[in-house]
Amino acid sequence: MSADPIKTYDARWEVVEFDDVAVRRLFTAALTYGRELGADTVVLTRDARLAAGHTLELGLEAALRLGWRVVWRPEPISTPQAYFTTHWATVRWPGTIGLAVTASHNPAGYIGVKFTVPAVRAVGLDCGPQGGLTRIRALYHDGPLDPARDGGELLTPDLRAEYEAYSLATAGVAPGSLAGLAVVLDTFNGSAGPELYSILTAAGVRLHTRRLVPDGTFPTGSPNPTSQGKLDASLDLLAATGADVLLGVDGDGDRLVFGSGRGLLTAGFAMLGVLAAAGLPTGAKVLYDPKVSPLALAAWGELGLEPILFRNGHSQIKDYMLATGALAAAEESGHYYHRLTLDGVSIASENSAVTALLFLRAVHSDPGLLARLHDAQATAYTTGEFNYQFADDPTRDAALAALCALAAERGASAQTHSDDGQDLEGTALSWGVRALHPGVELSEGWWSGYVRAATTEPAVARAYWSAGDAAVGQQLEAETRALWAERFGGQVVE
Repeated sequence: MSADPIKTYDARWEVVEFDDVAVRRLFTAALTYGRELGADTVVLTRDARLAAGHTLELGLEAALRLGWRVVWRPEPISTPQAYFTTHWATVRWPGTIGLAVTASHNPAGYIGVKFTVPAVRAVGLDCGPQGGLTRIRALYHDGPLDPARDGGELLTPDLRAEYEAYSLATAGVAPGSLAGLAVVLDTFNGSAGPELYSILTAAGVRLHTRRLVPDGTFPTGSPNPTSQGKLDASLDLLAATGADVLLGVDGDGDRLVFGSGRGLLTAGFAMLGVLAAAGLPTGAKVLYDPKVSPLALAAWGELGLEPILFRNGHSQIKDYMLATGALAAAEESGHYYHRLTLDGVSIASENSAVTALLFLRAVHSDPGLLARLHDAQATAYTTGEFNYQFADDPTRDAALAALCALAAERGASAQTHSDDGQDLEGTALSWGVRALHPGVELSEGWWSGYVRAATTEPAVARAYWSAGDAAVGQQLEAETRALWAERFGGQVVE
């Protein structure tokens, strides 16, 4: 099989790319890998995508044919609730793997699978036992695959109430304790809508909703709240209702954007609210990706926390949390991670309900917090990530190299690996930024950026800039766009 559904962090493909035979083989390869790890139980879940039901059916058939104990959630649920289900199963059967059918924030025509191994450990390419997805890829293409065997068993637990109670308790939010807080909740017709509505309502929040009903056609486009302009109508609703907070959530519920009447917060500044409510011990390590604003990191340090640079990537960042003992992490793409414990079993994972509850708890207890976060964020200029597609991968790579050379001419330092040698899968560029423990020290006129090749789209380069001076940040963005468009023929893509 020459075609390959496996990407850096998960499997992801357009529905028309692979037939049922290929999808069954992917599930069989994942289950064969699970057997190699000594697993005997698989959790199968799905989100609200149109192709998710049929894809889950293929996974279910493969697991039962191979004699697995199967814990499944046939109804659409978020990826965080899928991880919770796998956590719940792991407590009972330690040899549990998880296969979550989702394509996250991609358009409606995509489908995919996210993979975990015991104990709820996300795997990616060269990440996880035996290389994680690298091993699954090898099995998918060349085998050998497990043969059919007897013993398959199917269990269908309803864990909605348990997930709600766990999320509230983990965030330290008693039922009804957030009364008086009004939130605009926009879930982009994704699978997280009903569960977040239930959890936030139980917390006492008054909700104004948009795109709440799961609809796999995603009638307003790709369900990505971080894309430019996607939350404009929700900001209008917030202004019309006088609500306190905007919460935007992507298609599978693991990507969050927070905002208020003053606009959207970047993840680095929103994380300040989450960290303030979480009450992590002094000196606790918190991971961040290279796009998080140095200004936000300086504020993390003022909380007594130690920011640790790491690369983008859901599987990789959670694995690194376990390796370093970090208690939390944030990516500027809107992903937040926590150390979560259930019945004595601790994992590193997403729980968007916990993240949202912690942020709202911080706002509820400190009415001036939102204003201070916006004031702090306003002192820096941030572009948000912007993307260009080129004629081919070599042209993309040349465009990235030229941009790094331009930054070097401006006196930038470049970092391609973390302090302990982990590949950042891109280049972090900065001037006037010095890492401290905790926090960072900033010189007047500081600026930083992160440039990389996309991992899921061919010939696409991504760039992100922040600066202490708006004129400097705007110039960096303008120079990047001009270089990539005029010299290398790049075209802007979402």
